[in-house]
Amino acid sequence: MRRARASNRLAGMTSIPRARARTWLLRYLPSEVLGTVAALAGAWATHEATGSLALAALVGSLAETVGYYTPVVVRAVRGHAGSGRVRAIRAAHGRGRATLAIAWLALRSIAVEFGPAELVDSLLVRPALLWMAGALWGPNPGAWLVGKLVADAVFYAIAIVSFESGRRIILPAPARPAPSRTASARTATPSGPLARPLIPGASR
Repeated sequence: MRRARASNRLAGMTSIPRARARTWLLRYLPSEVLGTVAALAGAWATHEATGSLALAALVGSLAETVGYYTPVVVRAVRGHAGSGRVRAIRAAHGRGRATLAIAWLALRSIAVEFGPAELVDSLLVRPALLWMAGALWGPNPGAWLVGKLVADAVFYAIAIVSFESGRRIILPAPARPAPSRTASARTATPSGPLARPLIPGASR
């Protein structure tokens, strides 16, 4: 019995990190693939056109930012557009107010999740590592890929901590299910003793 309980506890402890790792993978992998392609293409094209390692590193970093955040923005906007909070605003104040709410909630969630990581990454870590990789191994996609992967380790270490600590703000509030017709009819039409007249002597 003790061995079975211990194994169950161990399985429960190991399943939590696996579930979280799967959540992180599904959340960040599409953006990572698109950002990687954009970074390598931007850096290579800029170096071919200008011959400057510094400019290639800068353009590669900016191209990766655009490619990376395109799926992030789409996901945030779609998620908050279907949230219960936005649906309530749309029902009470119309589409215009709901659109403003979607924009604000999406911007806030992206800033909370990626803001700290982006400040450290874009302003300091990534351009420096892309430049160093190109200087050490030459201006080629393989060198820039090494620099990018090292920068990613720093970026995700910060982003994951922000995501886990700010879930309440980052994730859209789930939509509340609409009440069924049966439940609405029961609420609107009381039954039993409450449906009888309360005035003494009145007909029943």
